[in-house]
Amino acid sequence: MLLLLCATVTWAAEPVEQRVHERYGEQVARVFEAASTSAVAYERLRVLCDEIGHRISGSPQLEAAIDWAAAEMRADGLVVRTEEVMVPRWVRGAESVTLLQPVQRELAMVGLGMSIGGSVRAEVVAVRDFAELAALPDEAIAGKIVLFDTPFSTYGETVGTRGGAAVEAARRGAVGALIRSVGSASLNTPHTGAMYYEDGVPQIPAAALSIEHASWLHRLADSGQTVEVELSMSAEHQGMVPSRNLIAELPGRELPDEVVVVSCHYDSWDVGQGAQDDGAGCLMAWEALRLIQELDMVPRRTLRAVLYTNEENGLGGGKAYAEAHADELSLHQAMIESDIGNGIARGFRVDLRGLEEPQRLRAQGLLWELGQALAPWSEMVAGYSGADIGPSVAQGVPGLGVAHDSSLYFHIHHTEADTFDKIVLEDLQHNAGLVAAAAWVLAEMPERLVEPTNKRQRR
Repeated sequence: MLLLLCATVTWAAEPVEQRVHERYGEQVARVFEAASTSAVAYERLRVLCDEIGHRISGSPQLEAAIDWAAAEMRADGLVVRTEEVMVPRWVRGAESVTLLQPVQRELAMVGLGMSIGGSVRAEVVAVRDFAELAALPDEAIAGKIVLFDTPFSTYGETVGTRGGAAVEAARRGAVGALIRSVGSASLNTPHTGAMYYEDGVPQIPAAALSIEHASWLHRLADSGQTVEVELSMSAEHQGMVPSRNLIAELPGRELPDEVVVVSCHYDSWDVGQGAQDDGAGCLMAWEALRLIQELDMVPRRTLRAVLYTNEENGLGGGKAYAEAHADELSLHQAMIESDIGNGIARGFRVDLRGLEEPQRLRAQGLLWELGQALAPWSEMVAGYSGADIGPSVAQGVPGLGVAHDSSLYFHIHHTEADTFDKIVLEDLQHNAGLVAAAAWVLAEMPERLVEPTNKRQRR
């Protein structure tokens, strides 16, 4: 935040004929007004969720969703294409965790994404975190199933347990791994998500229990009782298969080779409907272009919506985009990503990690001006922009992550409860308007956030 304020002073000291927010205030108001009365994105999100459903990478549902959206985008008058991406196909199959001792009970569970299958029956060793596991002797762990009952603090701090649980447990001789779901609240709803294996460490099956059941098993173990469970999973890796990034554009009238990207990830986990994660973000990006097209506003630069494939279990779409467009990333004015639900957005997280200081200060000053144009939804804070645009941002493209209210997001994140009924129409309208307005100003303003360094870039 201090950097942004300093950049504001630096930029304000330079002579400017008219501030960004003074130039585009009326146009921003038009975009917000159009968004506030449109239910197009809401109805399309309903179709995506209710009629297509979850969209895990490599699945027929994801490919059907891409085909459906491409056809609808063309009907909107957008220029549409796809770019092939190879993605993993992982199939969950039947799965369960059964408590055998000290009582018998089926537990609320969901296998972690990319886990191997297998069936193991063993005593449970309950710990809070990796440090507590490390303090135990090998003989206390070998042949057991380790339960990591890690309380939720923030997603960024807690999610590491999910990713590394199987590796840390197997390294000490465990035969299975269970985690407390990574969620901020629960009604006995387990949360899935990606995990990984490490070369040289045995692969063991891994699953998440609901917060309630993980806590219960931990209390039983702490009371001195023997806790025994059977973990059964038929998950299967079926290799790499082709998928696609979906791209739609409004070509620029003066600088068509310069691009402002609005984006999301189109895949979801194979539980729930992927409404908040990340169907809502995709409809915001898509609706941004549709609104501007409907208003007959032709941008100076090209506006590009990118619906990435394979964020959840590989980040293949974001990596492939950065590689395929490596030669033109210097012509990207900015990239916007929404991937934290549909809570009402108050502004953007500014991510300039790929820029050196002179360029970073210039971009910060201009982005502060953008914030003023979007007031009162003008919060611009330094932060992480998003996983899909991350590979491009690391190479110097300014990144903007939509700063949603996420206070309820991690209640349902990666669960069967991520369904369309949680979507609030008015919030989706506001968020689509904010993304569209920001994209419009970034595409229309004559200034480049990153000063061109050669004649080809300057045009």
